[in-house]
Amino acid sequence: MQQTKEGSLLDTSLFRMTWPIFVELILQMLVGNIDQIMLSHYNQTAVAAVGNANQIMTILILTFNVTSLASTILISQYLGARDPKNVSRIYTLSVLVNGIVSLVLAAGLFLFAGPILSLMQAPVEVRPEAMSYLRITALSLPFQALMLTFSAFLRAHAQMLVIMLSTGLINLINIVGNTAFIYGIGPLPQMGAAGAAVSTTLCRLVGMLMLLGAFYRSVEGEKIRVALLRPFPTDLLKRLLGIGLPSGGEGLSYNLSQATSLVFVNMIGTYAITARMYSVMFAQVCYMLISAVSQAGQIRIGYCIGARDFDRADRENKHILKSFAPITVGIAILLCICSRFLYGLFSDDIRVIELGSQILFIEVFLEIGRSFNIVLVRNLQAVGDVKFPVTVGIISQWVIAVGLCYFLGIHLNWGLPGMWLSFALDENIRGIIFALRWKSGKWRNIKTV
Repeated sequence: MQQTKEGSLLDTSLFRMTWPIFVELILQMLVGNIDQIMLSHYNQTAVAAVGNANQIMTILILTFNVTSLASTILISQYLGARDPKNVSRIYTLSVLVNGIVSLVLAAGLFLFAGPILSLMQAPVEVRPEAMSYLRITALSLPFQALMLTFSAFLRAHAQMLVIMLSTGLINLINIVGNTAFIYGIGPLPQMGAAGAAVSTTLCRLVGMLMLLGAFYRSVEGEKIRVALLRPFPTDLLKRLLGIGLPSGGEGLSYNLSQATSLVFVNMIGTYAITARMYSVMFAQVCYMLISAVSQAGQIRIGYCIGARDFDRADRENKHILKSFAPITVGIAILLCICSRFLYGLFSDDIRVIELGSQILFIEVFLEIGRSFNIVLVRNLQAVGDVKFPVTVGIISQWVIAVGLCYFLGIHLNWGLPGMWLSFALDENIRGIIFALRWKSGKWRNIKTV
């Protein structure tokens, strides 16, 4: 439903907004993991190399979410307040900020890929392939930044189906590209991890062009216009960063803590890196649905806040948690039951299969807390309560997740299961704190648009 027409996003059912995001997230997960899946049939060193490299790429890509998350929240609020001029200003500011940041990060990653891998203590045998992957994918960072930016615009206008179809096409291109560049077809040589990087870069270029076109076709009203930045809207930039930095900071802190924990995993050996990589891939399957519904819910709640309808925002939050958190945990239980079969599809190393089975058992308890975290953090951001989640997140992720990760995994020699237990404790403690924060109702008094 177009926002310039009569009615609102709230006239669209939560399910209709959620299912395209759900499919899109699954497709995004495949784009992120298809390299590792296809490389598993090439060699395990390449898998470990891309596992280390993708941890770095994830952190860098999260910096673009600072602007993208804030733009989705602000656009939904301004749409609720019926303020099209500021909506267009947000478009222009977001493209400018993410464009500049992506160019700086791309240059930095290309120049310092080697020292970064050394800092992470990546095993020596995986560093050459990991460095090649990082330097090639560094060139794609501006494309990825603009993909996320235009996706955020479309999502704020409830154009989820367009994003889903674009992501599906990107997936097909990635599979074909991987087949050509990893294994070599015709005159093309076998390139391994570097080939996966070439394919990923091409996919991001195509994805950016598709979403740019979809934005101009699907969204009514004034679009990006440099004239809107004269005089420069300093106050609006402060609002964008005031929401984006804490909102993106929570996710950035989480992934930095995960990158730090990967240093501890690297101390165990390549088989543990491989088991962790597959475990992360399966864990993504667990929370796909709750992540999708939380994105749809955040937009709806942002619209409620723009319209000053606080009671409906509260009802939306409760509905999401009661309806979808149990499903997430149910998926985790199913994966746990099928764990040996699933790991056996990708590895014949008994150490990887044994470790993976233990991890997916712990994952069931981890998902209980994470399902609450995903929903409540997004909804607190949507109502303008952005500083509290990032403060709690940073403290918990580093003291509990990272601190206990080292203590249980390395000091007590519990290995990867001990590390996963520390992650589960972190997620559940934060889930309880955020639930209490929402229930307190302090967010009703926060000034927004």
